[in-house]
Parts: sequence; C-alpha cells; structure tokens
Amino acid sequence: MTNYWPWWLGSLALAAITVSFWLLLRKPLGVSGSWASIVGWREARAVARSEAPFRVNAAAMGDALLAATLAEFGEQATLQSLTGSGAGIPSPARAVSPPARAPWTVHLTFLVALFVGGLAAAVISGNLSLHLTLGPVYTKLFGAGWHSWLLLMLGGTLVGFGTQMAGGCSSGHGLSGCSRLVPASLLATAMFFGTAVAVSFLIQVLVK
Repeated sequence: MTNYWPWWLGSLALAAITVSFWLLLRKPLGVSGSWASIVGWREARAVARSEAPFRVNAAAMGDALLAATLAEFGEQATLQSLTGSGAGIPSPARAVSPPARAPWTVHLTFLVALFVGGLAAAVISGNLSLHLTLGPVYTKLFGAGWHSWLLLMLGGTLVGFGTQMAGGCSSGHGLSGCSRLVPASLLATAMFFGTAVAVSFLIQVLVK
C-alpha cells in the first residue's frame, strides 16, 4: 500500500513550486509547454536569433513596427494612429522590447527534475518496481496485445493535441492559471477535471 502525503502538504508544495517558478522566470509553470519548447527547440532558437537585434537596439523595434504598420494599413491610416485619430489600428509609437523567453534548456531541466524527483521518491519510500503491463484496469478494458500500446499512443497524441489547442495542460492552467485567476484557465481546468470525473465513473461501470 502506497502512503501518500496529506493533501494539505501536497498543496503547499505545489503552491511553492508554482509561485517560485513564476517569481524566478516570470513564466507560468506548464509541463506541456515545456515539452513543446524542447520538441521545437530549433524554431525557438531561430526566433531568439531574429529577436536578438531588437533586444540590443530598442529603436530598431519601433522602426520595424512602423514599417509593418505602413505596409499593412497605409501611410494615411498610420498617421492617424500616430496622432490619436485612428481607430482600431495599433500604434507603432508604443514599441516594446520582445518578451523574455526561457531557453529550451530550462524546460529540459524542469522535465528531467520531474523524472529524477519521482524516481528519488520511489526509491526512498521503497515503492520502486518495474512493471511491463499497464495495470489490471487498462488490461481489462483494452486487452494486453500490441493494440493496447497503440491505443495508449493514440491517447497520448490526443492529449498533446488538446493541450496545444487549450493553450496549456492541467499544470499550466490548473496550477499557474487558476492561481492567477485567469478566466481561460478557470474554464479549461473545469473542463479537464469535469471530464476526468465523468470518465472515472464510466470506467467504474465498465470494469464491473
């Protein structure tokens, strides 16, 4: 029988990790976002290189925004925007530096730390063991052949696709977003856990 931490102690630990992550990096904590950053590290590096001149020279950012505004809206509309008489046109005068981006190595360190922390906890508690099956409930529902692993991969793909569409996972929305009362995160978390509760009841019916 596995002995878990009390719920209040786990809550305090998660809150400390989430708040510390935000204070140190000014980025919300999110597992799916970190994984996406690692998978797309080449694209992230290309974006960082393209943004580098604007970080060094803030005026270059304003010049680039002005050129893009002229190309998109025309000279007259841009002039109206600069003088405050244009409606619905972004003002190129409000140029800001590109947002700071955490390098992909930070995300890699975070995911590796999750694995190492879980492994260390299992070793210290004496619960470390290797299993080549997915558990009795999964086996009863989907079998134990190769197709069960295919279904698992399909489920993981759908989860990844869904988190990208939702802009985050249960850690990004549920921990970081809800703690900052972000409306989209509150809605996404309600959908996550509402679906999880419904599926858990469905599994109980199916395995009987």
